[in-house]
Amino acid sequence: MIIIGEKLNSSIPKTLEAMKSADMEYLKQLIHAQADCGADYLDINTSLCGDQQSEVMGQLLKMVQAESTCGIMLDSPSTKLMEQVIDQIEDRRLILNSLTLTQRFDELLPLVKQYHCGVVGLPLDNQGIPKTVEKRVDNSIRLIEKLAENGVPLDQIFLDVLCEAIAVEDGAAMVTLKTIAGIKSRYPGVKTTLGLSNVSFGLPKRQNINIAFLAAAICYGLDSAIMDCTNPAIRTTLYAAQAITGQDEYCMDYIRANR
Repeated sequence: MIIIGEKLNSSIPKTLEAMKSADMEYLKQLIHAQADCGADYLDINTSLCGDQQSEVMGQLLKMVQAESTCGIMLDSPSTKLMEQVIDQIEDRRLILNSLTLTQRFDELLPLVKQYHCGVVGLPLDNQGIPKTVEKRVDNSIRLIEKLAENGVPLDQIFLDVLCEAIAVEDGAAMVTLKTIAGIKSRYPGVKTTLGLSNVSFGLPKRQNINIAFLAAAICYGLDSAIMDCTNPAIRTTLYAAQAITGQDEYCMDYIRANR
């Protein structure tokens, strides 16, 4: 399971406040906390910082590389911003987030190929988020094949299975879970991913929903997730689910985590 730390995202109010006020000590603490809790990558998104987003992104990239060994998920709706800062990333695993069948494909593809990095793909088309498993899997397969035809290796594709809030969309969680299974049955080498916290948006005691969904998603074949890895319940669920699904030989990771 590839763990992508979610805490350096400007959509989180406290993180946004720290970004705008240049509270680098707080942001450094977020880096250390996530790295210490096993994050493989750190998602960095400064899109809500307005005119400061490029400057803040540069500062965070420099800090993440100085303070951790984590890979970087460069997360921005601005391709121009990605082009401006990508050369600041040295000798670090990199994922670009994101493109779709109809948006940013031609803009991001050259960066993906030039820097030999991973890319997040969203199975969206001009009609938005598909509501059925069949349509979501079909869009996913089309996107995977389009990327592969353009020279992107399957193991560099992170297919976002579109986790939606169950509070506003009945059955949304099961659509996501079945989409994971559908993609993995056709392309086992492609990595599936999602934003874990989305599933519980608008509900009380969100942690309970997040951990239940994480366990189920791992059982359906989820490969990675953007999550709060600093949460002990999330980490416990992650290691337990991997042990149950045979992804943890002799349960050694689970044992080490509990020690």
